[in-house]
Amino acid sequence: MTRTSGGSAPLTRATEAAIREGIISGRYAPGARLRERELSEELGVSRLPVREALRNLRHDGFIMTSAHKGATVRTMSADDVDELFDLRTRLEPFAAERAARRYAEGDVHEGLTAAMEATAEATESGSLEHIMTANADFHASVVEAAGHGLLSELMAPILSRSRWLFAMTAFRDPHLEFQAHHEIYHAISHGNDRLARLTMAAHIEAGRGPSLLAVGADAAVDDGRAAPPPREPRTG
Repeated sequence: MTRTSGGSAPLTRATEAAIREGIISGRYAPGARLRERELSEELGVSRLPVREALRNLRHDGFIMTSAHKGATVRTMSADDVDELFDLRTRLEPFAAERAARRYAEGDVHEGLTAAMEATAEATESGSLEHIMTANADFHASVVEAAGHGLLSELMAPILSRSRWLFAMTAFRDPHLEFQAHHEIYHAISHGNDRLARLTMAAHIEAGRGPSLLAVGADAAVDDGRAAPPPREPRTG
């Protein structure tokens, strides 16, 4: 399945972004049906860009479709979380390592510095929404700083789903998150590629357990039962 392109792409992208943000924020809850007519009325667009946006969101793993229910918001499982972290712990450390090498060669990425500053400001503000956005932007900026086109393309849906998980794990201490990001930034900006890779890998792996806990708690709420104990984070 390929993503939508064509003349309506700008409107499709805007519609897709609006629906994605609704999923991430929880306005469209896991398992909720996404009806084209209702979304069209809510977003003030025709049904065509809504249909194209839903197709793209299915491609990126945010929704599922079936003959009986149509489009529904995906319920992220523990296996989904593990698979996401399996990729993140391999790809993002590579991005950090490559970014550090570029810094060592004098290729400074101003966007990464701006993202680090925004993370500091958001953490100081205490706004969960701003913290979530800034943290997600920091990870995206590390990928951009790597200057690797194919990596950026591969990471786009992964980073989007990571933002979804960031929203689910808003209970994590933002100051510890900021400290981890600062250590990653320090390693990259000083051109220490090995430290950048190892620090990023440790930071991402530290998020696996809380993410599994959040997914387990959400599943328990949906089923009307007590949350199961969190699975032990994997280190592979």
